Amino acid sequence: MKKKVLTLTVSKQWFDMIADGRKDEEYREIKPYWIKRLTTNCEVAYDVAAETYCGEVLYRPYTHVLFINGYRKNSPRIEKEIESITIGKPEKGLCPDKWLDTEFFIIKFK
Repeated sequence: MKKKVLTLTVSKQWFDMIADGRKDEEYREIKPYWIKRLTTNCEVAYDVAAETYCGEVLYRPYTHVLFINGYRKNSPRIEKEIESITIGKPEKGLCPDKWLDTEFFIIKFK
């Protein structure tokens, strides 16, 4: 399979946890921007968030995720292999506590 990289900008706190292996999931809100970037068959947040989704949610075939800490050309970066992209609730300690009871796209990596 051809390598396809999803690029994500993350803050220093989360970047450092990813770099040292303490964080193996990244979360993105179920909003139109991320629906368009991560799925191939969903149009609106309702489609993804509804129990039936849009039939089955089909995710774009990303193979790797590139994390960048900042927006400069020389910002620190680290690339990880994606295990899966799903929808679910985040884990405590891997996201802000206010997110714990909300569903997100979960990008699992190794």
